[in-house]
Parts: sequence; structure tokens; C-alpha cells
Amino acid sequence: MREIEYKNFSLRTHNKNLSINRPSVCQFELTFACGLHCKHCYTDCYNKPAYLKKELTTQEVKFILDKVYQAGVIWLCFTGGDPLARKDFLDIYAYAKDKGFIVTIFTNAYSMTEEIAAYLKKRLPFVIEITLNAAEKETYEKISQVKGSFKKVREGINCILKAKLPLKIKTQITQDNLKATDKIRQFITGLGLPFRPSFDLHARLDGDLAPCNLRIPPEEFFHSNGKKHTADTSDDQMPACQPQALPGAKKIRGQAHLFHCAIGGGDGIQVDPYGNIFSCNLIRNSHFNLLEVDIDAARNKLLSLVRNKQFVTNSKCNGCNLRESCHWCPGRAYVEKGNAEAPIEYYCKLAALANKK
Repeated sequence: MREIEYKNFSLRTHNKNLSINRPSVCQFELTFACGLHCKHCYTDCYNKPAYLKKELTTQEVKFILDKVYQAGVIWLCFTGGDPLARKDFLDIYAYAKDKGFIVTIFTNAYSMTEEIAAYLKKRLPFVIEITLNAAEKETYEKISQVKGSFKKVREGINCILKAKLPLKIKTQITQDNLKATDKIRQFITGLGLPFRPSFDLHARLDGDLAPCNLRIPPEEFFHSNGKKHTADTSDDQMPACQPQALPGAKKIRGQAHLFHCAIGGGDGIQVDPYGNIFSCNLIRNSHFNLLEVDIDAARNKLLSLVRNKQFVTNSKCNGCNLRESCHWCPGRAYVEKGNAEAPIEYYCKLAALANKK
């Protein structure tokens, strides 16, 4: 059998599926449950018993995974919340591996155990991607709002390292850990991994603006030498995890078009802990439940709602010549302003500064 490089396989597969309107990737939020309550987390509003008890059962998750497989998805990302917080995680993971998915796991390592790590060592995931927002207890637990969490997370990371599992670490930069950035970088690079900071914060899914208040000043996006800090960018592996702009994807362009991302032309799907499929990670009011409908029908209906959708108000974002370098998007505007077309002053300032550099 002839071997090909992963990059070539990934690009070829994405481009082929894009040409036939077939999904390649699925980001599946297995649960909103998480042992942490990070101040900036946009899903923590649903990390409560009343919501968690409504989430999919093990059998319902497997039923949806069957549909995802039949739809042609190859890359599967389990996320949350923290997917490891589910007691049936290994059962679900084993089922996904048996189906042949290339599986990525997003976690904070809080619920990682030696048992889970040992199983994953036998059946390797594509990568485990964790978020580490501090390298010392005081700052970490100020952010996580859970006493004892730093020790537990470090133990989880040690389990991953001991099992020699494929690992990535990213860091969400906020006002709470901005001054601790160097310590975080030193810890991560000391493990032989690249430091991957993200500076993007947006409101919670229920409209709570608390995360927005933790944004660092726009000026802090820039180094003293004038180079811009970039948000966590995708590499050749990331398209396997997130339905975002993909190689070869036809991005919607034109000043009047509302969505400039890949949701109207990408090859990814997103599923929440209740089994709902939706187009935009932040605009979830239009959705279909995969316990009741097929993926193709739901996806086509969702795409029809956003593809070529144009501004209908006189928003200053429409026609702004800085929009291509702005972090604003309809989803961020929707959760923060309640209006997908509303400008966000923070991003206006950021774009203006970026174009002065």
C-alpha cells in the first residue's frame, strides 16, 4: 500500500469533500460539565445540574456518532466543557475508535486519570489538546475559581506525559494572567512544546458579558518591537478539530455579506451535548436535533440560512475597510450585543491599531 504524508491526505480529503458538499470534520461537545469554573469560559453558564441532566445518554451519543460516520466524517473532536468529566467517556471514545474516526480530545486535564491515560496509550488519539492558563497555583485558581484545581491539573498533565500521549497546550490570555505569561511560556516550552496563546474573549452563550471584561487592552496585542500577537492559529491538524476556514474552502466575500468565515462553505459540523447541530458556534438559535433528523438534511437547511446572508442594517461593519483584519464576527456580536450585525468597539480599536503597525 502506497503511503502519503498526512498533510497531503488531509488537504486532499478536505478539498474532495468540499467539492461534493460532504462534511469531513465534527466537533462534538459531549458535555458542558467541567470540574473548573473558569472566569472567561463561554460555556460555563451551562455547567449546572439543571442543564447537565438534559444531556445525551451514552446510547444517544453512539446513535449520533453512527449518523456522523454515515455522513462521511473522518475527523472527530470531543470537547465540552470537559469531555473527560463524563463517566462514560472511555466507552464513547472506544466506540468512536472502533468506527475508525481520527479522534482529538480537548480537555483541561482536571479529570485526567492514570486509568484514562493508560487506555489512551493503547488506543492513541490523534492529539490531546489542553488549556493551561497559569503555571503557578495562585493565578491558576484565581482563574479556575476552584481550590485545589492547580494540583489536580498538574497531576493530569503528568499522566499524559508519563503515557507519552500526543499533546498540545494552549493558553487563554486574560487580565488575570497577562503578567504571568512568561512563566506559562517557560513551563510549556520546557516540555518541548510551542507556546500557543489566544487573546480572543467573547460573551457566554447566555449573553453574560463577564468574559468580555477580562479582555486585555488592545495595545497589549502588540510586542514592543511592533509585531502583533496572533490568536491561536490553526495548523495542518486543527481543521480536523474545528469547522473553520479550511484549505481550499470557498470563503464568502463581498462587503455586504455578513459571514466571512467558512460556515457557509466549509466542511465541518458542530454538535452540542443535547444532540443539536448548528452552523455557528456562537449563534445557536437555529438548530436541528440529530436524534430526530439526518445530518445532510439539517446541514443543508442550516447552510441555506447563512450562505450569502447579507447585512440588513446600516451597521458600520458593513463596508469597513478594516474588516479583513478585525476579530469581529457575527457570532461574537450576537452573544455580546444581541445583534449579529452590531459593531464591537473593542475590535474596532484592535483593527485600527493593527493597521498602524
